[in-house]
Amino acid sequence: MRKGIILSLASLSLCLASCTGEKQKTVPPTYDYSYFNGICALSGEFNNGVDVGLTNEWTASKAKALGAKSCRIWIAMSGLFSVGEEDDLHLNQIYYSVMKDHVEKLQEAGVENFLLMFTAFVYPTGYVPTTGYVVPNPREEYDFYLRFLKMNAEAAGRIKELFPEIRNFEPGNEPDFACPGCIHKNGFIHGGGMNVNSDFIYNDDDKISILNDLCWYVRKAVTSVDPSAKVVYPGLTNQATVPDFVDLIYKKIESQTLPAGQEFSDNNPDHYFDILNWHPYPTQLDTSFNINWDEWAEYNKSIYDVVKRHGDEGKEVYFSELGWTDWGTDNDAEKEKIASNYSSAFKTIREEMPWVTAVFAFRLTNLKYQMLDATGGEENFGLFYHPDDEFHHGGPKPAAYAVAKAFNGQDYDLEEHL
Repeated sequence: MRKGIILSLASLSLCLASCTGEKQKTVPPTYDYSYFNGICALSGEFNNGVDVGLTNEWTASKAKALGAKSCRIWIAMSGLFSVGEEDDLHLNQIYYSVMKDHVEKLQEAGVENFLLMFTAFVYPTGYVPTTGYVVPNPREEYDFYLRFLKMNAEAAGRIKELFPEIRNFEPGNEPDFACPGCIHKNGFIHGGGMNVNSDFIYNDDDKISILNDLCWYVRKAVTSVDPSAKVVYPGLTNQATVPDFVDLIYKKIESQTLPAGQEFSDNNPDHYFDILNWHPYPTQLDTSFNINWDEWAEYNKSIYDVVKRHGDEGKEVYFSELGWTDWGTDNDAEKEKIASNYSSAFKTIREEMPWVTAVFAFRLTNLKYQMLDATGGEENFGLFYHPDDEFHHGGPKPAAYAVAKAFNGQDYDLEEHL
């Protein structure tokens, strides 16, 4: 109903007061690598059953054995909060208690830096999404859209109050994938495929406006609680298009049309995200395990060149996922090759990409009880086997030994810490 009014995703901003001042950068930049060694770790106790059989204690024990300093954890906003009659948020005490225990055990295990990634949003009263990844259409559901932004920002601020130890907020995951991705129109069916969902996918221009709006609102909320809190841009993963996507992120910010619902425009990228983020899976560039590491480094540096062209040199980057699936194979040579790739990847990042301050190995363990991918790929990224694996009983794969050495030095003996 607002198509005739909303000429862009934030035309209200265009019509009102002037934009904020441009950012100032300190050159040369300095980076803190204290939290470089990261893992993606989920617990079956609160993660909506995706990692069934994984306890908070088991997960923390493996993080400790690896020597991880950073941890990316998933949270369903709609699991932690329910919504009342007037968009008010109510804390789910059970979910909160289990999540609190998870974070505390990881802290006790030596994790110091948490990255919280949203896997499902909360929605305004009266709005019924077909999946937790739906975002109300700013062109047709503008009132719902603004309420959505404010509610999810409020939820992030509440989380920052509840979990002072969580510093980094990533409001989505792999949004540059059309399907499944994390930003869709209502009507999208998760797992339905393109033949079912083609009418419910935002184009990149609209999607980036939504993502930038969401990041701006979340950042405003979490920094109002703790000025040191940071927003990490949702991890991009489509290697064929990441440079162009990053370029569009900055162009949208520079367009002086954002954020939606404000009486000003803001063209300072630091007000949208503190840390840029992509998932540099090498196998998207080369489907074999035989990776040309020089070419991989140059590709990732070409993405950062886009950042520099937009005057944002010095911006930190996270790789919030990096890993390889072994597809459940029993081929030991392939598993050893994955271990070698982890070693080469960490070495290359440290030597060639000084702006990367944290890398999160994906993922801590295999899945067992849920089939997320018909090929078996998604279930077998683990550094460890699932604790209920009847043959390996939660034991480490060769990749776990490689990651432990990458984190702690070549003399580190993982077996002594298990």
